[in-house]
Amino acid sequence: MSARIVLRVALVILLLLLVQSTVILSIDLGGSHPDIVWLLPITAALLAGPETGALVGFWARLAFDLVLPTPFGLGALVGCLIGFSVGATVVALDARAVWLRPVAAIIGCVAADMLFSVLGAIFGQQQMVQIDFFSLFVVVAVASVVLVLPVDRLMRWALIPEGNRRTLVSAHSNDSGIW
Repeated sequence: MSARIVLRVALVILLLLLVQSTVILSIDLGGSHPDIVWLLPITAALLAGPETGALVGFWARLAFDLVLPTPFGLGALVGCLIGFSVGATVVALDARAVWLRPVAAIIGCVAADMLFSVLGAIFGQQQMVQIDFFSLFVVVAVASVVLVLPVDRLMRWALIPEGNRRTLVSAHSNDSGIW
């Protein structure tokens, strides 16, 4: 990865961390709130593969672990696992499929929350499994579907250099200049 891509990914992580810790945490639906930081490794994995998803998941959740009262590094571990798992799972699928991003966002975010809670309980945080999981999954699923496209747009800006982006004109043009 070039320094420009690393800087852009860091800016996107910082932006979503600020939105998560200010706006999203104030949204309380049935004792649960959405977690948009899980969308970063998922969208990175969809755009650039499992290794990039794992790296983005590790750094995004490590930054978020700084503000959480949970065991430090737990979110980074789960983010890394989710990013790699989503990327490895969708390698065999067509990445341009319309249904792929919302489905990957729902499954990835719900799996991440479940794994985060279970590992937290294993590491001595019993309060992490004493929540209403159904309410949590509904809130996370709805928020994931709603917010996956804006987060995907941000990650696309961060990960794909301008010269490699396809536009309508470049996607349908050929070398001979004939329409």
